[in-house]
Amino acid sequence: MIDNGYLFAKDNKRLFINTSLGCSGECLYCYLPKLGYGNKDNNYKTISANDVIEMIQKNNFNLTKDTLITLGCFSECWDNHNKKETLKIIEYFLKKGNQIQLSTKKKISSEELTILVPYIKYYGQLIVFVSSTTISKHSVIEKNTESIKKRFETFEMSKSLNIPVILYMKPILENITVKDLDLYKSYIEHYNIKDVVVGSIFTGNITNETVHFSNKNELFYNSIKDEDIIISELSKICNVYRRSTDVINYYKMN
Repeated sequence: MIDNGYLFAKDNKRLFINTSLGCSGECLYCYLPKLGYGNKDNNYKTISANDVIEMIQKNNFNLTKDTLITLGCFSECWDNHNKKETLKIIEYFLKKGNQIQLSTKKKISSEELTILVPYIKYYGQLIVFVSSTTISKHSVIEKNTESIKKRFETFEMSKSLNIPVILYMKPILENITVKDLDLYKSYIEHYNIKDVVVGSIFTGNITNETVHFSNKNELFYNSIKDEDIIISELSKICNVYRRSTDVINYYKMN
Protein backbone atom coordinates (compact mmCIF):
# COMPACT_ATOMS: atom_id res chain seq x y z
CA MET A 1 0.00 0.00 0.00
CA ILE A 2 1.12 3.57 -0.76
CA ASP A 3 -0.39 6.59 0.97
CA ASN A 4 1.58 9.86 1.04
CA GLY A 5 -0.81 12.32 -0.60
CA TYR A 6 1.01 12.38 -3.91
CA LEU A 7 0.41 8.65 -4.30
CA PHE A 8 -2.36 6.38 -3.05
CA ALA A 9 -2.99 2.72 -3.78
CA LYS A 10 -4.51 -0.09 -1.75
CA ASP A 11 -3.21 -2.63 -4.27
CA ASN A 12 -1.79 -2.70 -7.78
CA LYS A 13 -5.19 -2.48 -9.49
CA ARG A 14 -5.35 1.32 -9.28
CA LEU A 15 -2.85 4.05 -8.50
CA PHE A 16 -3.95 7.63 -7.69
CA ILE A 17 -1.33 10.26 -8.54
CA ASN A 18 -1.08 13.97 -7.71
CA THR A 19 1.87 16.16 -8.68
CA SER A 20 0.27 18.90 -6.58
CA LEU A 21 -1.78 18.96 -3.38
CA GLY A 22 -4.48 21.60 -3.21
CA CYS A 23 -6.72 23.50 -5.62
CA SER A 24 -7.67 27.14 -6.13
CA GLY A 25 -11.17 26.38 -7.42
CA GLU A 26 -12.88 26.87 -4.04
CA CYS A 27 -15.91 24.83 -5.09
CA LEU A 28 -18.52 24.89 -2.34
CA TYR A 29 -18.69 21.09 -2.25
CA CYS A 30 -14.89 20.60 -2.12
CA TYR A 31 -13.61 17.82 0.14
CA LEU A 32 -9.95 18.94 0.14
CA PRO A 33 -10.17 21.19 3.23
CA LYS A 34 -11.53 18.26 5.23
CA LEU A 35 -8.44 16.29 4.24
CA GLY A 36 -6.11 19.12 5.19
CA TYR A 37 -5.16 20.37 1.70
CA GLY A 38 -5.18 24.07 0.82
CA ASN A 39 -7.76 25.40 -1.59
CA LYS A 40 -6.91 29.09 -1.76
CA ASP A 41 -4.08 31.67 -1.62
CA ASN A 42 -1.91 29.40 -3.81
CA ASN A 43 -1.33 27.15 -0.79
CA TYR A 44 0.03 24.30 -2.88
CA LYS A 45 2.61 21.60 -2.40
CA THR A 46 3.99 20.56 -5.78
CA ILE A 47 6.59 17.98 -6.79
CA SER A 48 8.04 16.93 -10.11
CA ALA A 49 6.98 13.98 -12.23
CA ASN A 50 10.47 12.55 -11.73
CA ASP A 51 9.97 12.62 -7.95
CA VAL A 52 6.64 10.83 -8.33
CA ILE A 53 8.21 8.11 -10.48
CA GLU A 54 11.07 7.74 -8.01
CA MET A 55 8.57 7.35 -5.15
CA ILE A 56 6.83 4.54 -7.02
CA GLN A 57 10.11 2.76 -7.67
CA LYS A 58 11.39 3.15 -4.10
CA ASN A 59 8.12 1.83 -2.65
CA ASN A 60 8.55 -1.34 -4.70
CA PHE A 61 5.00 -0.86 -5.93
CA ASN A 62 4.05 -3.88 -8.01
CA LEU A 63 3.07 -1.85 -11.05
CA THR A 64 1.83 -3.76 -14.09
CA LYS A 65 0.38 -2.58 -17.40
CA ASP A 66 -3.06 -3.45 -15.97
CA THR A 67 -2.72 -0.89 -13.16
CA LEU A 68 -5.20 1.95 -13.75
CA ILE A 69 -3.58 5.38 -13.36
CA THR A 70 -5.92 8.08 -11.99
CA LEU A 71 -4.78 11.71 -11.94
CA GLY A 72 -6.17 14.59 -9.93
CA CYS A 73 -8.08 13.48 -6.81
CA PHE A 74 -6.27 16.00 -4.54
CA SER A 75 -5.62 18.71 -7.11
CA GLU A 76 -6.57 20.31 -10.40
CA CYS A 77 -4.09 18.41 -12.56
CA TRP A 78 -4.29 20.97 -15.39
CA ASP A 79 -3.38 24.06 -13.35
CA ASN A 80 -0.55 26.14 -14.80
CA HIS A 81 1.82 25.26 -11.97
CA ASN A 82 1.56 21.47 -12.46
CA LYS A 83 0.32 20.94 -16.03
CA LYS A 84 3.80 20.14 -17.39
CA GLU A 85 4.36 17.55 -14.67
CA THR A 86 0.96 16.00 -15.42
CA LEU A 87 1.95 15.68 -19.09
CA LYS A 88 5.21 13.97 -18.12
CA ILE A 89 3.34 11.51 -15.90
CA ILE A 90 0.91 10.71 -18.72
CA GLU A 91 3.73 10.15 -21.21
CA TYR A 92 5.58 7.86 -18.78
CA PHE A 93 2.58 5.60 -18.18
CA LEU A 94 1.40 5.59 -21.80
CA LYS A 95 4.80 4.22 -22.76
CA LYS A 96 4.39 1.51 -20.11
CA GLY A 97 1.01 0.55 -21.57
CA ASN A 98 -1.15 1.65 -18.62
CA GLN A 99 -4.63 3.05 -19.04
CA ILE A 100 -4.89 6.61 -17.72
CA GLN A 101 -7.79 8.81 -16.64
CA LEU A 102 -7.68 12.45 -15.64
CA SER A 103 -10.45 14.76 -14.51
CA THR A 104 -10.34 18.51 -14.91
CA LYS A 105 -12.33 21.72 -14.75
CA LYS A 106 -9.93 23.35 -17.22
CA LYS A 107 -9.92 23.51 -21.00
CA ILE A 108 -7.50 21.05 -22.58
CA SER A 109 -6.57 21.92 -26.14
CA SER A 110 -5.53 19.63 -28.98
CA GLU A 111 -2.16 21.40 -29.12
CA GLU A 112 -1.42 20.42 -25.52
CA LEU A 113 -2.04 16.70 -26.06
CA THR A 114 -0.65 16.30 -29.59
CA ILE A 115 2.77 15.32 -28.22
CA LEU A 116 1.18 12.33 -26.46
CA VAL A 117 -0.59 10.86 -29.49
CA PRO A 118 2.40 8.77 -30.71
CA TYR A 119 2.48 6.92 -27.36
CA ILE A 120 -1.22 5.96 -27.29
CA LYS A 121 -1.50 2.28 -28.11
CA TYR A 122 -5.29 1.94 -28.33
CA TYR A 123 -8.40 4.09 -28.33
CA GLY A 124 -9.26 4.75 -24.71
CA GLN A 125 -5.82 4.24 -23.22
CA LEU A 126 -6.00 7.93 -22.26
CA ILE A 127 -9.42 9.25 -21.23
CA VAL A 128 -10.23 12.82 -20.21
CA PHE A 129 -13.14 13.60 -17.86
CA VAL A 130 -14.50 17.15 -17.99
CA SER A 131 -16.05 17.86 -14.61
CA SER A 132 -19.20 19.91 -14.09
CA THR A 133 -21.79 19.92 -11.33
CA THR A 134 -23.86 22.93 -12.40
CA ILE A 135 -24.14 25.27 -15.37
CA SER A 136 -26.49 28.06 -14.29
CA LYS A 137 -24.94 28.41 -10.82
CA HIS A 138 -21.35 27.77 -11.88
CA SER A 139 -20.08 31.24 -10.93
CA VAL A 140 -21.29 30.76 -7.34
CA ILE A 141 -20.67 27.08 -6.66
CA GLU A 142 -17.44 26.64 -8.67
CA LYS A 143 -16.45 30.29 -8.50
CA ASN A 144 -12.71 30.13 -9.22
CA THR A 145 -12.84 27.48 -11.93
CA GLU A 146 -12.80 27.90 -15.71
CA SER A 147 -16.09 28.96 -17.29
CA ILE A 148 -18.40 26.22 -18.55
CA LYS A 149 -18.17 27.52 -22.12
CA LYS A 150 -14.36 27.39 -22.09
CA ARG A 151 -14.20 24.13 -20.18
CA PHE A 152 -16.54 22.34 -22.55
CA GLU A 153 -14.40 23.31 -25.54
CA THR A 154 -12.29 20.33 -24.47
CA PHE A 155 -14.86 18.15 -26.24
CA GLU A 156 -13.56 19.56 -29.55
CA MET A 157 -10.22 17.93 -28.76
CA SER A 158 -11.91 14.55 -28.79
CA LYS A 159 -12.73 14.95 -32.47
CA SER A 160 -9.33 16.16 -33.64
CA LEU A 161 -7.13 13.76 -31.65
CA ASN A 162 -9.50 10.81 -31.29
CA ILE A 163 -9.15 10.77 -27.51
CA PRO A 164 -12.34 10.00 -25.53
CA VAL A 165 -13.62 12.97 -23.54
CA ILE A 166 -16.31 12.19 -20.98
CA LEU A 167 -18.80 14.57 -19.37
CA TYR A 168 -18.21 14.08 -15.65
CA MET A 169 -21.36 15.28 -13.83
CA LYS A 170 -20.00 14.85 -10.35
CA PRO A 171 -21.06 15.55 -7.72
CA ILE A 172 -24.78 15.80 -8.35
CA LEU A 173 -26.05 18.51 -6.01
CA GLU A 174 -29.59 18.16 -4.70
CA ASN A 175 -32.12 20.46 -6.40
CA ILE A 176 -29.30 22.19 -8.31
CA THR A 177 -27.78 19.94 -10.99
CA VAL A 178 -31.13 18.50 -12.05
CA LYS A 179 -32.46 21.99 -12.82
CA ASP A 180 -29.80 22.32 -15.54
CA LEU A 181 -30.81 19.09 -17.25
CA ASP A 182 -31.97 20.82 -20.44
CA LEU A 183 -28.76 22.84 -20.59
CA TYR A 184 -26.67 19.68 -20.25
CA LYS A 185 -28.72 18.05 -23.01
CA SER A 186 -27.97 21.00 -25.28
CA TYR A 187 -24.23 20.65 -24.72
CA ILE A 188 -24.39 16.88 -25.19
CA GLU A 189 -26.11 17.34 -28.55
CA HIS A 190 -23.90 20.26 -29.62
CA TYR A 191 -20.65 18.39 -28.99
CA ASN A 192 -22.06 14.95 -29.79
CA ILE A 193 -20.96 13.69 -26.37
CA LYS A 194 -21.14 9.90 -26.24
CA ASP A 195 -20.49 9.15 -22.57
CA VAL A 196 -21.57 10.77 -19.30
CA VAL A 197 -20.78 9.84 -15.70
CA VAL A 198 -23.40 10.85 -13.13
CA GLY A 199 -21.72 10.67 -9.73
CA SER A 200 -22.47 11.13 -6.05
CA ILE A 201 -21.11 13.74 -3.69
CA PHE A 202 -18.43 12.82 -1.14
CA THR A 203 -19.23 13.79 2.46
CA GLY A 204 -18.42 12.69 6.00
CA ASN A 205 -21.87 11.11 6.34
CA ILE A 206 -21.18 7.40 6.76
CA THR A 207 -22.55 5.07 4.09
CA ASN A 208 -21.55 1.57 2.99
CA GLU A 209 -19.04 2.89 0.40
CA THR A 210 -15.94 4.94 1.18
CA VAL A 211 -13.99 6.89 -1.43
CA HIS A 212 -11.37 4.88 -3.30
CA PHE A 213 -8.49 7.34 -2.88
CA SER A 214 -8.24 7.27 0.92
CA ASN A 215 -7.94 4.62 3.59
CA LYS A 216 -8.99 6.83 6.50
CA ASN A 217 -12.80 6.39 6.35
CA GLU A 218 -13.30 10.17 6.29
CA LEU A 219 -15.28 10.49 3.04
CA PHE A 220 -18.17 8.43 1.73
CA TYR A 221 -20.37 8.27 -1.38
CA ASN A 222 -23.72 9.92 -0.62
CA SER A 223 -26.20 9.30 -3.44
CA ILE A 224 -29.46 11.25 -3.91
CA LYS A 225 -32.65 10.66 -5.89
CA ASP A 226 -31.77 13.39 -8.40
CA GLU A 227 -29.09 11.07 -9.79
CA ASP A 228 -31.75 8.57 -10.89
CA ILE A 229 -33.75 11.30 -12.63
CA ILE A 230 -30.70 12.60 -14.48
CA ILE A 231 -29.56 9.11 -15.49
CA SER A 232 -33.03 8.23 -16.77
CA GLU A 233 -33.25 11.36 -18.92
CA LEU A 234 -29.69 11.38 -20.29
CA SER A 235 -29.80 7.66 -21.10
CA LYS A 236 -32.18 8.56 -23.92
CA ILE A 237 -29.45 10.46 -25.78
CA CYS A 238 -26.08 9.00 -24.67
CA ASN A 239 -24.34 6.31 -22.62
CA VAL A 240 -24.58 7.00 -18.88
CA TYR A 241 -22.49 5.49 -16.08
CA ARG A 242 -22.41 5.87 -12.30
CA ARG A 243 -18.65 5.38 -11.91
CA SER A 244 -15.71 6.61 -13.96
CA THR A 245 -14.21 3.12 -13.76
CA ASP A 246 -17.25 1.76 -15.63
CA VAL A 247 -16.27 3.94 -18.61
CA ILE A 248 -12.61 2.97 -18.25
CA ASN A 249 -13.47 -0.73 -18.30
CA TYR A 250 -15.78 -0.28 -21.28
CA TYR A 251 -13.02 1.23 -23.41
CA LYS A 252 -10.43 -1.24 -22.23
CA MET A 253 -12.61 -4.22 -23.10
CA ASN A 254 -13.66 -2.84 -26.47
